[in-house]
Amino acid sequence: MDRMVYSAKVCTSEFGTSDSRYSFNLDKPQMCPHCGIYEDGIRKNSALFDVGGERRYGFVMYECTSCKKKYVVVYHLDLAHKKAEFIGFHPSRIANYSNDLLTNVSTRFVDSYNQALRAEIAGDIELAAIGYRKTLEILIKDYAINELNEDREKVVSCNLINAISDYLGEQSLVKTADVVRILGNDYTHYERKYPEHDFALLKTYLDIFIKMVETKYMIAHPPVERKK
Repeated sequence: MDRMVYSAKVCTSEFGTSDSRYSFNLDKPQMCPHCGIYEDGIRKNSALFDVGGERRYGFVMYECTSCKKKYVVVYHLDLAHKKAEFIGFHPSRIANYSNDLLTNVSTRFVDSYNQALRAEIAGDIELAAIGYRKTLEILIKDYAINELNEDREKVVSCNLINAISDYLGEQSLVKTADVVRILGNDYTHYERKYPEHDFALLKTYLDIFIKMVETKYMIAHPPVERKK
């Protein structure tokens, strides 16, 4: 599933108000929760609700320019600090990653990937990065157990850096997995060591690694082969 992207819009236009207190930007999601298409929804209606002090909840109804279905985007507004926080969609956007090939290797991998994906969609990037790092470990260890027939107890007790070295073999796999491991670990630290490398890079290398494992699996399990 594609990553969420946003565009900056002025609150006064999105909530249909001339009140100058709302003259600051919000992040409008550029994806329909119904069809998952990138689009710039057409505003149909909006409402603001006072929740005390200078805080408001804002609701904007949009119509998807692709599927024409309507959806609501919810914001928490802080007028005092001129901030608008994207809270979520209604209906909720459902993360649904599937992988028919690698499900044969690890159903837990698919479940873990979906958990990290839901965190990513919610904007919880640090949690998503840690989750994708765990996803990498699950895939490597289940691959070692289920495809390479390695001893389960030995694999389970092995730390990730050694699992990468011991069970992947090919340097292209090792190098790719190490990027995900190192950047994923980096998000667990109070102060990151590699702040110049963003989350998107981690995700790209994880996707490359997954494709490489898929290739190894397909080579090991051809649908047809020569007679012996």
